[in-house]
Amino acid sequence: MGRTSVNAIDGTLLILAGGTDEQIARARPILMCMGNELVEAGGPGMGIRVKLINNYMSIALNALSSEAAVLCESLGLNLDVAIKVMSGTAAGKGHFTTTWPGKVLKGDLSPAFMVDLALKDLRIAVDVARKTGAPLNMGIAAESYYAAASQDGKGRQDWSALLNQVRQQAGL
Repeated sequence: MGRTSVNAIDGTLLILAGGTDEQIARARPILMCMGNELVEAGGPGMGIRVKLINNYMSIALNALSSEAAVLCESLGLNLDVAIKVMSGTAAGKGHFTTTWPGKVLKGDLSPAFMVDLALKDLRIAVDVARKTGAPLNMGIAAESYYAAASQDGKGRQDWSALLNQVRQQAGL
């Protein structure tokens, strides 16, 4: 299942199903009593795997969003203004739907925004956060990925090339 307890109550869960086509077809009527959308994730066990990744990303993004909100507040920014700005960019919309489809997933690493520039901006944010006392643990972790990408020669590539850096570190 994906989404929240509110969605569970109103029957609008995102159902993440793993199994054979026949198994999913047989279970579909029951599953659709709990949700309004079903994603066929693949064979047996794939539904729980995609749920794990979805939860990981959502939980980590919540921590990152919390850090960003606290940094906004520590700099005296109006959080509503910051949320409006973030909601119109990859920061709020996510890279799965904004930068990746047209860049790294197509093999296009020509820079719209270079890894080295992302690293520079990230380092500025981390430095400012240190001065204001705002914790940026997620930002510091991201800095290590961008620094490694830059050191590995990806600095002039599009920032979506970070996916390839993480793949490389995973041995994929």
